[in-house]
Amino acid sequence: MASAAPAAVAPLEVYVRMYRALTPGATYQGMLGDCFLIRLVQGDQASHILIDCGLLLGSTDANARMQAIAADIVQTTGGVLDLLVVTHEHWDHISGFSQAQDVFLGAPDPATGVETLQVANLWMGWTEKDGDPQVERLRTRFDKAGFALNALAARLEGEGTASGSEAVELKGFRGASSNGARRLQGREIMAALKRKSRAAPQFLEPGTVLPTPSARPGGPALRAYVLGPPRDEQFLFKDKPSAKAPETYLADLKLSEDILRFAEGGEVAADADTPFAPPYRALKMADIRAAIDSGAPLSGDAAWVAAQYFGHAGPSAETGQSARDQLLDEAAKRRTVDIDWLGAADPLALKLDSDTNNTSLALAFDLPDGTAMLFAADAQVGNWLSWHSRSYRDESGAEHSAEQILNRTRFYKVGHHGSHNATLDAKGLAMMTRNDLVAAIPTDEAFGKKQGGSGWQMPNPRVKTALLARTNGRILRNDRHYDPAARAADPDLQHVDAGFFDRLEETDLYLEYHLL
Repeated sequence: MASAAPAAVAPLEVYVRMYRALTPGATYQGMLGDCFLIRLVQGDQASHILIDCGLLLGSTDANARMQAIAADIVQTTGGVLDLLVVTHEHWDHISGFSQAQDVFLGAPDPATGVETLQVANLWMGWTEKDGDPQVERLRTRFDKAGFALNALAARLEGEGTASGSEAVELKGFRGASSNGARRLQGREIMAALKRKSRAAPQFLEPGTVLPTPSARPGGPALRAYVLGPPRDEQFLFKDKPSAKAPETYLADLKLSEDILRFAEGGEVAADADTPFAPPYRALKMADIRAAIDSGAPLSGDAAWVAAQYFGHAGPSAETGQSARDQLLDEAAKRRTVDIDWLGAADPLALKLDSDTNNTSLALAFDLPDGTAMLFAADAQVGNWLSWHSRSYRDESGAEHSAEQILNRTRFYKVGHHGSHNATLDAKGLAMMTRNDLVAAIPTDEAFGKKQGGSGWQMPNPRVKTALLARTNGRILRNDRHYDPAARAADPDLQHVDAGFFDRLEETDLYLEYHLL
């Protein structure tokens, strides 16, 4: 008797859901922040991959919007995330884990032992691996620069030196809450997510090729390529394409050292990078040392300095936290906010911001039809360039180049909301040669223009023009509608092929594109 033919394997369907959480009739138009849910559906099995979940500090109704997103993630996944990917520690990528921490980080129900949302597996970049000597050195570098700006903000505000707009921007960088409410900060969130994962977190190295994990045996998976962040610090700290505009970034932390000395009450050397006059007084190391010796409780920046420079672990006068816990809180505040800076602090703040962006975990995923998806997070120039410095060996032993991966990309999550230095030309977008390429930009252009001293261009006009040309208009944006009336009124959408819209589901909560 002939054996029965094997049952046909159901095709894999791939959906990408970009959250935005609009409210009908609301004044805000989009979501300047990253939160993407990839759904892999094969017959009666499904796997779910969440990449980041956050929105920019100061966004309208942030808590309510992130709570709505978290509720949808629970409903869509059945309460199980097969894989959570956290690309880097900027607030617009991780805020949801604080704003909806009852869902993402809550303890199991005492009666049932069931979590609202189970995180089966967690991926982060190697830059989040505790105990790694290079990681610890980078954290010290970032914290030192961040503390310099934080102390400068406190001193200028205390002396009444900063103008109103400058003071607001310095507070924004420090992560100050407008209503004084306590929220989890960046490093706290990362640590909590590491504890939340059922499986041991994986801290991915560039050049690695591995399958996406599933919480269920035999669950659908994709092959993933770890493109960045690079270990090579020549790439890691290359934020701009050239040195033609040196005022936009620094090669070292000299200005950070000068600002820190100024904030501690010392005089600043007179040079072009440090135009601060010396007659101010603020925190002094001798005063902090004396307070530690006397047993007096410390608060604010004084407690932070005591922990950072003297190893002091006494309680805070304000919160009762140990100095070590306050150190983590304050350091996290300094690394979570994308901000545009004024005056002499411009180069340092932008450099610190871009360096954190360049630690982004950048991933590509192969699809069953031979195409790929690219999620570049906020990778800057050096991160992108580093992809081309190596090849990627898959489980069969086949080698893949970055150019080959880019050639087959059909879905591109646009880097850093479409900013000018987060999408490469010749070694990036120009290599995405498929005629069915779709780009997704998580942005709120109107809100971006209100940020910083002169506003942010997200997307940058040159990047937008290049994306429109490369995709033939197939661009998904958080701040756009795609119903027939909106398409007729939007010149960017009027000539887009109908098949693009047929694959798109639009709700106030999200845009979801059906790739396969």
